[in-house]
Amino acid sequence: MSNARWIGTTLKGRYRIDALLGQGGMSAVFKATDPNLKRVVAIKLIHPHLADNREFLARFEEEAAAVARLRHPNIVQVYDFDHDGDVVYMVLEFVAGETLSQRVQRLASGGRQMPVAEAVQAISQACDAVDYAHQRGLVHRDIKPANIMIDIHGQAILMDFGIVKILGGDRHTATGAVFGTAHYMSPEQVRGTVVDHRADIYALGVTLYELLGGRPPFSAESVMTVIMMHLTDPVPDIRAARADVPPAVKQVIDRAMAKDLALRYQSAAAMAADLRAALAGAAAPQPAAVADPVTPSRTLPAQGTAAPATPSTALPAAMSPAPTRAAAVPPPPRLPRALLVGVAVALVGLIIAVGAAIATMGGSAADSGGLAKGVSATQTSLAVGAVPPTSTAAPLPTATAAPTRSAPTVAPAATVVPTEPPTATVVPTEPPAATVVPTRSAPTVAPAATVVPTEPPTATAVPTEPPTATAVPTEPPTATVAPTEPPTATVVPALSVRIDAISVDSYTNRYVVEYATYAYTEQLPGVHVHFFFDTVAPENAGVPGGGPWILYGGPRPFTGYALADRPPGASQLCALVANDDHSIQPGSGNCVALP
Repeated sequence: MSNARWIGTTLKGRYRIDALLGQGGMSAVFKATDPNLKRVVAIKLIHPHLADNREFLARFEEEAAAVARLRHPNIVQVYDFDHDGDVVYMVLEFVAGETLSQRVQRLASGGRQMPVAEAVQAISQACDAVDYAHQRGLVHRDIKPANIMIDIHGQAILMDFGIVKILGGDRHTATGAVFGTAHYMSPEQVRGTVVDHRADIYALGVTLYELLGGRPPFSAESVMTVIMMHLTDPVPDIRAARADVPPAVKQVIDRAMAKDLALRYQSAAAMAADLRAALAGAAAPQPAAVADPVTPSRTLPAQGTAAPATPSTALPAAMSPAPTRAAAVPPPPRLPRALLVGVAVALVGLIIAVGAAIATMGGSAADSGGLAKGVSATQTSLAVGAVPPTSTAAPLPTATAAPTRSAPTVAPAATVVPTEPPTATVVPTEPPAATVVPTRSAPTVAPAATVVPTEPPTATAVPTEPPTATAVPTEPPTATVAPTEPPTATVVPALSVRIDAISVDSYTNRYVVEYATYAYTEQLPGVHVHFFFDTVAPENAGVPGGGPWILYGGPRPFTGYALADRPPGASQLCALVANDDHSIQPGSGNCVALP
């Protein structure tokens, strides 16, 4: 019976075949309807000449059972394997979308290429799927763009485990031919030697090259020539074919396609990690955020990039290092130091002259009281940030004195406008030396020479850089009154995920999980969500735990689990925030009872 004649027929009195999806050397794949579960499925019919081969049939049935046990969001699900008379068929999950091969051809027809980020993300997800299969003893052996689907949500789904090999078993061939498509075959497959999981890694490298370059790395009119190129020719430079490919991505391709097995990636997980790191390093730099001078908060990494492993992003805001100039908007060009000194000296002289005039006009006793009244609004609340006096007058810093982190805060010249507003402004009766160069690490409170603080300072941090502006402010800063108590640290909300509701889609027999994230948006690669049943301990729901879990980067709702996936004893479905490296953030999620 030809493939076209299957359309409209029913297998085993259950599966109605609706359309031909594709065909290859071992099988033909049809779109079909399962009326019992009211869902669309894919039916793979094994070609009759192979179905008559009892050895092949026994092996294929064994491997179909092994693949059916795989549960991964990036691997097509096998539902059933059965016979209808002399017809052997497999029932699989139907994935709506297009293969990577179709996608590359569609883009090329419009004169376009697949974006680098899209290609790297697809292969990273395929690496996740391949690594999951490898850890369970299965080698795909036929990875290529035509066997990787991109579903309607943009997720890569690894298809067609039809010639999968179980690790540790005998090497199988169905017809005496070497398995694998010539353009994607590893050198060891070409030579017919022992094939292990690293053949899949080679094919992933070839596939990534094709997605980026629009064609496989080795092409020729003769299949034999292509095979020999895999054995002898160096890997072509992908950047010669496409200049916008980051060098780090090129290095991943070169290593994945190494002819020497010892030089190739030893696991698909390592390849996926390098791809995500390369993509994060190639992302455009984000504009630096200017932290609030009083309550600095943590700036979250941009979505789609790896979270920077620096202390400032791991600590709470109250414990984070003080903001530095590198984290702020670049200041305007500085004026020459000589000009700053000259202006400061002139202003000091002006202040002394004004003070003398006031003393002459009103008398020293009365004017002292008037000055005290003039600063009383700030004097009473300055104790927190002021420098405590000693029993003897401390000498003013000299022109060459450099304040250190342990020294008391030295006020900049009273007429200099700082780049960040101080928490309190007090007019000193006698300014410090104009040439003292303060450093900067946190906003400081200028001490008043005539104000007696009631308490010692709580913060003695000194600015690391001098203020850049030299203009005399015509009006005091808007916040000139210091709080009576030191400001409390702003608590940055932790990243979290919350499952709101779980229902069952009766058409697909899958759980529908409504959830929300807080302080971030889930994305792969990037900070995402791990879903798992409560039979898995939270500490095992991410690297280095054994799981199992499903890593998820959207869209919402989550539908990654079928009813059949629920393990015995599971009563709840749980979610936790997961970092880019798939480690989880403890206490960042919740569990909800399963319907």
